[in-house]
Amino acid sequence: MKIEAVKNVNITALFASPLNHLLISQSGLLDLLKTGDEIKDKRTFVEAPGLKVLIFPNRKKDFVFEGTRILVSDKSEVLPKESDVVDDFEKIVNSDMVEKNKIAAYGFNYDAVVNPENGFKIGDIVGSKIAGIQDIKSAGVSILFEKGGTTYTLEIKPIGVEQKFVAHFNAHFSTNSLPSDEELKGKIDKEFLEFRNIVGKI
Repeated sequence: MKIEAVKNVNITALFASPLNHLLISQSGLLDLLKTGDEIKDKRTFVEAPGLKVLIFPNRKKDFVFEGTRILVSDKSEVLPKESDVVDDFEKIVNSDMVEKNKIAAYGFNYDAVVNPENGFKIGDIVGSKIAGIQDIKSAGVSILFEKGGTTYTLEIKPIGVEQKFVAHFNAHFSTNSLPSDEELKGKIDKEFLEFRNIVGKI
């Protein structure tokens, strides 16, 4: 399989205790994240108990604040090395809105459309016993594995058109401290290459 299009690049932080949502405001987030361009800064803000979401539709960026998690997503379909998702994430975790010292883990998430190479068979992604079921129309896979102290999740599911699939890849790091901005940028690109290499072997 090969990656045809990147649909989402995300960085997520998990906190050891709940976020103080009283400190997270639309105006405060806008001050951190605005570009000064009225069109780019057009936004939607959603608020519910234990949840705040800021969406910039024209920039294809989402910022989600849950009970103990912050998710920063770039859906502009660029490669991680071309995305400023880490810069956006750093603006938030270095602000007065969150307690950076309470971060317990962080991770990267990638979503991509993947296309099988010629000669693809269902047995390429599922075991022979599953592949032996009569008249399988589509199949996917979900695996959890560890490598070098990093926990990975890979999910591949059929889209339903032309034997294309959507692949989700997560790299999870359990740590109570974040790397520097530059190290995070290097790691988000490095883990994407890991994703691409794994998909390429299927």
